[in-house]
Amino acid sequence: MIFARRQLVKGLLGGALLSALPPLFAAPAQQARIVAINWAALETLLALGVIPLAGSDTGYYRRRMPTFALPAQVQDIGPFWEPNLELLQRLQPSLILSDPLAPVVDRALRSIAPTEIVDLYPSADPYTRASALLLTLGARLDRLQEAQAYLAEVDRRLGALAARLATSPRPPVQVALVNADGRHATLYGRGSLIQAVLERLGLRNAWQGRSNAMGVTLVGIERLAEAPEALLVCVELPTRLAELQRLRQDGTLWQALPAVRAGHVLTLPRFFPYGGVASALFLAEQLTRHLEGVRHV
Repeated sequence: MIFARRQLVKGLLGGALLSALPPLFAAPAQQARIVAINWAALETLLALGVIPLAGSDTGYYRRRMPTFALPAQVQDIGPFWEPNLELLQRLQPSLILSDPLAPVVDRALRSIAPTEIVDLYPSADPYTRASALLLTLGARLDRLQEAQAYLAEVDRRLGALAARLATSPRPPVQVALVNADGRHATLYGRGSLIQAVLERLGLRNAWQGRSNAMGVTLVGIERLAEAPEALLVCVELPTRLAELQRLRQDGTLWQALPAVRAGHVLTLPRFFPYGGVASALFLAEQLTRHLEGVRHV
């Protein structure tokens, strides 16, 4: 049963966060015979109210993705780079949505079922690619009208968040994933989903240097000090939370960063920087809530 559009809009205007919104379908009519190896595709299916047969590394997905709960019946086919081909053959999917993989794996997947590559990268604007993925899957699954309504509401919400942030001066934002060695960090710049979100919110990315095809670059952690006025947003990996906490407590380099000394740090313990439309909105909401709630001098 499809949510009425007016009910959807009423919930949003009532202050509900879109990332906490249930899928557009109150209960999916049936489980689709789709295997989503790519996590952005898996998230997008769930946003449409479609339960796939299986996904990659589902246990870790549940720990890292904050948007839609992954139903228990979705089977785990293993890591995306080495899917369980025997299980895939037994599942007999009608469609596989995959990351770009090694040719030998790609051929094996195509021998099991029609396989489509989800290629949000490289792109000047991964959010636009993620939006196209939502609409494409909606059309394919006879849910185009619902996909269009969902995307329109997400875009409306992003615009509303941008308008709220525009009421006061905001600091630049630097988004990083600190490496296990405590001496390096991955920064998200041009060509990343994070950059696309910052632009839609009217915020400046503190990292203006080069980025690779995935929109990231690896730097020494001392480079984070080059933007002392920036809000430092730390993307965390659930498998390394204890390790990262120790680094923050004991790491001299970390403690010396201007943002850390000033308390201008936002941590995201659950967030996937390569997700879809729902992940983009989640990040936008987290940034807006933090910037509105903290006086950044």
